[in-house]
Amino acid sequence: MSYLENFLFAIILSKNMPESSDDYDEHLKRVYKWNVAGLVLSWVIWSPFQSMARPYFQLYAKELGATPMILAIISFVSTITLGFTRIVGGYVADKHGRKKIVVYMTTLVSMSYLLYAMAPDWTWLVAGSFLLSVALLYQPALWSLMSDSAPKESRGKIFSIYNFIPGIISSVSPFLAIYFVQQYTLVPALRLIYILTFVCGMVAAGVRAIFLKETLITSEKRTAEFSFWESYKTVLSFIRKNFMYILLIDAIVNVAISMGFLVAYYSVYFLGLSEVDWGFVWIITAMLGLIVTLPSGALIDKIGRKPIILLSTILYLFGDLILFMSPYLQWNIFIVVTIATGLTTCAASIYFIVINSIVTDVIPLDYRGRANSILGLIINIVGSVATLIAGAVYTILGANVPFLIGAILIFITVIIISIKLKETK
Repeated sequence: MSYLENFLFAIILSKNMPESSDDYDEHLKRVYKWNVAGLVLSWVIWSPFQSMARPYFQLYAKELGATPMILAIISFVSTITLGFTRIVGGYVADKHGRKKIVVYMTTLVSMSYLLYAMAPDWTWLVAGSFLLSVALLYQPALWSLMSDSAPKESRGKIFSIYNFIPGIISSVSPFLAIYFVQQYTLVPALRLIYILTFVCGMVAAGVRAIFLKETLITSEKRTAEFSFWESYKTVLSFIRKNFMYILLIDAIVNVAISMGFLVAYYSVYFLGLSEVDWGFVWIITAMLGLIVTLPSGALIDKIGRKPIILLSTILYLFGDLILFMSPYLQWNIFIVVTIATGLTTCAASIYFIVINSIVTDVIPLDYRGRANSILGLIINIVGSVATLIAGAVYTILGANVPFLIGAILIFITVIIISIKLKETK
């Protein structure tokens, strides 16, 4: 739930506002169900078509002339742009509110898919990725809206619901993608899918405009005094004091994930899996990821965050090791790829829920938009550089070597979690 992808208990108030914390609680009780319903409904409408395109993007790009290194460059441009646009998005989310930016930018994200649909060559994919990343500056507002609408005592369950309900449909929607590929061949099928993604994205924007309710109550004084640089300095200071090991873990995990970003290209063009079989692998592993979502969310709330994040990294470690060893194994390649990507997908599903629960536990409400932006920027920078390294390693040292590097990094993360990470429940 690549992505992934991809987060109630109080509204942000400045110290100068006359309302009490009880006013916030009452406001949230009135609006949080609307927000959960609106977000889930919009994802149910939109995410299945995004999921149809996602397994085939690298194959589509190759047909338009992209090499592994060009795919790394596309990923780099997308990821680094996203990191910096989130900084602006986080500031806007904490100063002006969540809803408007989410609605407006959802529309722009939808429009970016038209560039993918009409692309005559891979250069258009770079432009589309850039526009998509600029439009995703709404992500800090979206994350803050999700966090504002998730009570701490059931936070894991709420994040599971965000994933589970849209995931039911998204996990099987690639069946339709497989049908399109079989009927029209790869490139025409993907063009049709991207057009459908644009249409459904516009519908999702309308749903968000109708359902979502603002969770940030601002005052004119706060808006006027909310300095961009000063506000970020305050949050940076908080992160340095309270968040360094969590940030280190998240950064290493995301570098490891980025090292394996060419898994579709690797499976089809190096291991010899067919395009249709890769679609089936994606469906099976997406279902597995969905199955573990709800129980993992309940376990996060019941036994704590640390044991579950440790489990997710161990699963990812074994998945990467199998992908590295797959050229040497005498097993059916479909089974090998399914087992390996099943492990990494389940790991990613669990990790997404638990890391967001940890982040929400630690970050105060009035810092969330900016803190998510800073954390996202750091993760995007290290992840984007890792994709460039992965593309170079894939081309120069060998197609399976990036997965070995990813496994080593995850092993280091397991050690850090075991020794240094404190329970935040």
